[in-house]
Amino acid sequence: MVNILKREIVITADGSSTIRLCEEDECYHSVNGALAESLHIFINNGLKRFLAERELINGSKPECINILEVGLGTGLNCVLTAIESLKYNNLHFNYITLEKYPVTADELKSLNYENFLGRDYNLALEKIHSTPWGIEEDILPNFTLTKIMCDIKELEGDSLKERISNIDVVFFDAFSPNIQPELWSREIFEGLFSMMSGGAILITYSSRGSVKSSLREAGFTVKRLKGPSGKRHITLATRPDTFLASFYL
Repeated sequence: MVNILKREIVITADGSSTIRLCEEDECYHSVNGALAESLHIFINNGLKRFLAERELINGSKPECINILEVGLGTGLNCVLTAIESLKYNNLHFNYITLEKYPVTADELKSLNYENFLGRDYNLALEKIHSTPWGIEEDILPNFTLTKIMCDIKELEGDSLKERISNIDVVFFDAFSPNIQPELWSREIFEGLFSMMSGGAILITYSSRGSVKSSLREAGFTVKRLKGPSGKRHITLATRPDTFLASFYL
């Protein structure tokens, strides 16, 4: 089980740190660059892609964007999104994240993101991790966070649907199919599909064929995108509606 595995801090190729599950040799982020991976996959091909295409369709960006991260981990994807939110004066970011095994205070102190993000943003990262579970909290002026401590498998049922709806962007950053294949099932993706708005997107680092098949079986339109350094491809999945889906084909 993931919760009893020994964890250690490691430095990745771009100098940024991440956490490694020792027995499984599984890292929370790519050893080819944790920061570079998060920026490429979740910020550039997730958040920015959605906002750009929504503006293209509607002529303006939305007033609010609802983001669901499956797997908070080190908080890197969350804090990078919070930093990105400062570029948008009239757009509120509502960020919800699921996590069952939070990082410890000692692990957080050992992460070197302050070297890359600056002290002010490192304080935002600390606030992300210290925010109480299950309560919506302001992290930055137009960025609110709700952390839900739960097993990702709960996405299969109805327990989360009363709390999570109208999601625009899903960051699917669960442990890899190598060690937890059950987290990449059709049932999990069906649960996410039911929580998402029309034209919403799901972005993930995995481009495994079984993952793409599960996404298609759940109702998504699936597209393969270029991956970050050290990874050939990533996966973009869209919850189709009658118009927006054509932009992803």
